Amino acid sequence: MKQLINQLIQLQVLNFTLDEQKALTSDTYLKDLEASIKKLADSLPPDILKLFTQLSNKYSTAVVPMTKGTCSGCGMAVPTILAYEVKLGEKIIQCPRCARILFYRDSLPRQLKRVTSGGKPASGLERFSCSRLMVPQLQGKTRDEIIREMIELMAAEGFVEKPDALFESALNREAIVPTAVEHGLAFPHVRGIEGGGLIFAAGLKKQGVHFGAPKNRLTKIIFFIVIPLAASAFYLNLITGLMQTFSDADARERLLDCKTPEKMWQVLNQLTKKTIP
Repeated sequence: MKQLINQLIQLQVLNFTLDEQKALTSDTYLKDLEASIKKLADSLPPDILKLFTQLSNKYSTAVVPMTKGTCSGCGMAVPTILAYEVKLGEKIIQCPRCARILFYRDSLPRQLKRVTSGGKPASGLERFSCSRLMVPQLQGKTRDEIIREMIELMAAEGFVEKPDALFESALNREAIVPTAVEHGLAFPHVRGIEGGGLIFAAGLKKQGVHFGAPKNRLTKIIFFIVIPLAASAFYLNLITGLMQTFSDADARERLLDCKTPEKMWQVLNQLTKKTIP
């Protein structure tokens, strides 16, 4: 049964990845992803696949971790006997409140604080980041070094915990399909953290870095995104808006010319006013 639950988690991740590729208007991996999804779905018992599909149509996440005896999907404390059965992993257990399928996870990386805008109602990118999470000159020389650098910045600024766990999760996501796309952009991310809201750091590598982009093109603008379980829709809207903005060469050059975090944040907000209201 644990293998079946792992298959459901894998299917959910593949579905997320397919949605990401569509949002980024990238068809490089669509056929492979669709084939993998079909193969995995066909291997599941029909009743389990039906349940998963019904839940996926209702929620952004059909399979969620139970941590500290709580459903991470709806926040309900799972009754003790059910929590014990979730830990055993010998059968499918659903949350009594939201009906999501539960699996056991001892703990999740957490977002420690949310982005604030000085008491003013936040709009646009102010909901998701701040100047302290801008890196105009990334020091890393490889994909992994850059991802690590951006995670460490988030942790140092007090936004997230467990940077090692986040780094491992980010590399696991990259192993499915690269998050680098056209126009020198990349969107590495970690999904399923506990608490808070969606948050991102942005970094620039003007000379470019190999990040797994199509045709081995160099990546110069990287957005590292941390996505709580409930923020999948916000995530797709964010990356769609960023992709629309920076498909324009002049917009990319304006951002890449920034020398300080403050200027980078200012320009980023100016450029995305229409695409991320």
